[in-house]
Amino acid sequence: MSDFWNYEFLRNTLLAAMLLGPTCALLGVFVTLRGMAFFSDALAHSALTGVALGYLFQEVFHLEVPLLLVVLLFSFGLATVMAYFFEKTRLRADTIIAFSFTGSVALGVVVISALGKYRLIDGLLFGSIHANSRLDLVIQAVFCAGLVVFLLANVKPYALTILQPDLARAQGIKMQRLNYFFALAIAATVAIGMKMVGALLLSALIVIPPAASKLVSGNFRSMLWIAPLIGLVAAVAGVVGSNRISSPTGPTIVLTNVGILLVCIFISQLKKSPAAPAAALPN
Repeated sequence: MSDFWNYEFLRNTLLAAMLLGPTCALLGVFVTLRGMAFFSDALAHSALTGVALGYLFQEVFHLEVPLLLVVLLFSFGLATVMAYFFEKTRLRADTIIAFSFTGSVALGVVVISALGKYRLIDGLLFGSIHANSRLDLVIQAVFCAGLVVFLLANVKPYALTILQPDLARAQGIKMQRLNYFFALAIAATVAIGMKMVGALLLSALIVIPPAASKLVSGNFRSMLWIAPLIGLVAAVAGVVGSNRISSPTGPTIVLTNVGILLVCIFISQLKKSPAAPAAALPN
């Protein structure tokens, strides 16, 4: 571990992983229980278009707009549009998500092609966590703190909308507004976390830790701390492991998450398996 404290970019990489890993996992608890894993995956892929539009503004219109701001605004806009269609149309949610994210990704590829930015595609798809600056870390820390506070402050209404939606309506909880806020929270997480593992793999950080925690936890409350713990361990182990074996950091973090999930599946199967029958005693 001494290597991480000798090089600033490695220190920044480890700190970014420690911030985003557990935060994405905590958000993922609500995402998976609400059945929105495909929604988060769609927004992660669509963030590629936000980056492409940012470069379009900078190079064609000569507007010095921060890429992160463009990605945030695009992700917010797409999340809001999808949430609106969920409420106002008779189309199935998976249909809305499918045409929204495929259309936006297609737009992003067209813009990248027109700008000749093909070299950016690898970084956008698989992340560039080693490129985190101190400013990036500050932004990530502020965002993670804000998201954690938001989620924990709204645990009860979100839990009710997930587990007992009729009771939530009876108590006057404004589910439509909560759904919009939650969609925006996912969009913001995608925009901030895209640098860590890229558009192609980001949803793994959101979905896999809570899925693993659900297998070994007894209830919703325990998932709220087991999932972030898994996210933290997988992120740190992935960064350290990638440094040791010289593998891509983002994919290594995701594979570490998958490995933990497989262990949790094995543990859950052991818990469910009936005890072996006792051997008959001789007469």
